[in-house]
Amino acid sequence: MSVFGVKAVALNLLKDWREAQKESSTYKSVLNASIRHWSPPPSGWIIVNIDATIFSDRSCIGLGSVIRNNVGQFMRARCKEMDGLTAPREAEALSLKEALSWTKELGFRNCIFETDAKLLADACKGAKGMSYFHTIVENCVEYCKYFDNVLVKYVSRSANEVTHMLGRAAHSTSDVQEWVNSAPEFVHDAIVFYSIKVMQVH
Repeated sequence: MSVFGVKAVALNLLKDWREAQKESSTYKSVLNASIRHWSPPPSGWIIVNIDATIFSDRSCIGLGSVIRNNVGQFMRARCKEMDGLTAPREAEALSLKEALSWTKELGFRNCIFETDAKLLADACKGAKGMSYFHTIVENCVEYCKYFDNVLVKYVSRSANEVTHMLGRAAHSTSDVQEWVNSAPEFVHDAIVFYSIKVMQVH
């Protein structure tokens, strides 16, 4: 694995470990846990998973997006670091805006955008407001008009893990990183795992 990949995986594991320590007092047996995995879109559609990570120490955010088809195959991925420290909901909204712009440029017409930020998914259904967050959401809604069919959908964190790893990876680069056809090494195993799950369902 490349130095870039090792660093990205290490940062992701460290964040997960810290979160686990915070939640240890309310830990539940994995046998009783409800874990939801990534699910494929209908034939002729793609799913674009999105996520954002805040890096307080560097006053910036990391944005990640991954595109997969209806059989779970990896198509494209992208991560980007953006200067400026924002609140979590604004960061998630910016990740959707970036993904919509990117997917529009690629020419996809039937898209499902999945986020683990429920507030963002709900806001895209028509919430109005004067905040910076609502301004970004309004921009996202405008982008949606360029697609034939588009849906912004809330999913659990466990179904959005690959994109979370991409968002963390943006910390390791000062430029936009994009992968086509072949997934980056540090998310390859996760992509394969979910693809196997999809094939088992079919």
